[in-house]
Amino acid sequence: MRSSGPPIRYKVAKPLQAVKLAEHPGSSLRDPTGTVVQIPAEVIVEIEGGVAQSGLINVHWNGEVFSVFNEDLQEKAGPVGAAEV
Repeated sequence: MRSSGPPIRYKVAKPLQAVKLAEHPGSSLRDPTGTVVQIPAEVIVEIEGGVAQSGLINVHWNGEVFSVFNEDLQEKAGPVGAAEV
């Protein structure tokens, strides 16, 4: 679910492991796929929603949605302002 406020973006400083998510027909939720990717350093990701109880958070990158551990995101990326994007 997308928030109605301005998007929150992070710039990745160190490569970040992520699981690709796929649309779930008939639901606003996404399902994890078996695809694990490495989001490279120096790219911008956009946060989707909040942190789940599992510690995972969804991010948009390269036109797709991925799930990452929020702890990893906080350690390996930093928030950026709209002017920096």
